[in-house]
Amino acid sequence: MVSRETVLQTLKCLPNQYPKILEEKYPHILEKIVQLWNSPDGEAYLADLLHPTSSGGRFDRFGFPEEVWQEILRLNELHMKPRPKSAR
Repeated sequence: MVSRETVLQTLKCLPNQYPKILEEKYPHILEKIVQLWNSPDGEAYLADLLHPTSSGGRFDRFGFPEEVWQEILRLNELHMKPRPKSAR
């Protein structure tokens, strides 16, 4: 499981933006979001979580509870904000 500090540092979010419910109920999804955050696949993964059939996602997915969906939506909005490119 990914640590709270890693999530805050990677996502560059404020403590009040921390996805607590996502961490509690779907830690594997939060870990994957953190893993893909700075990669080209991050945007596609978040889009698939929000709209599972838009990119060939699974049709058998029931969806998330409203509060989890809201957290993913906030993370998607945060992800869409311009960020400085990492130096490599």
